[in-house]
Amino acid sequence: MHAEPSPSEATCPKWCNGVHDHVDGRVVSHRSDASFVPAVERRLEPDGVSFDRVAAGDLTVGVEQRWGDTWVWISPEDSVRRSLVLTVESAHRLHRTLTRIFEDLVP
Repeated sequence: MHAEPSPSEATCPKWCNGVHDHVDGRVVSHRSDASFVPAVERRLEPDGVSFDRVAAGDLTVGVEQRWGDTWVWISPEDSVRRSLVLTVESAHRLHRTLTRIFEDLVP
């Protein structure tokens, strides 16, 4: 017999991948599938001061909704500790600022 989804699962956002964290039988989060963006970044040297190292890898980007708040996360594939977790509004502001910067860079 297939159990009925909880109310939170029944109203998943369209981006939800269907994998949910449960606490006491309640859904506490919705997650999107991760998107991967190839990136080259400048990293600190082991001394923690110099930015002399260049590394290629993927940025992992996704969306999570927890207790009604929606978050956008951006993380290097090899370091969750260096991730950004932003509100949707903050992610929109970042997007607008990057768009302006890139428009100014075009000759």
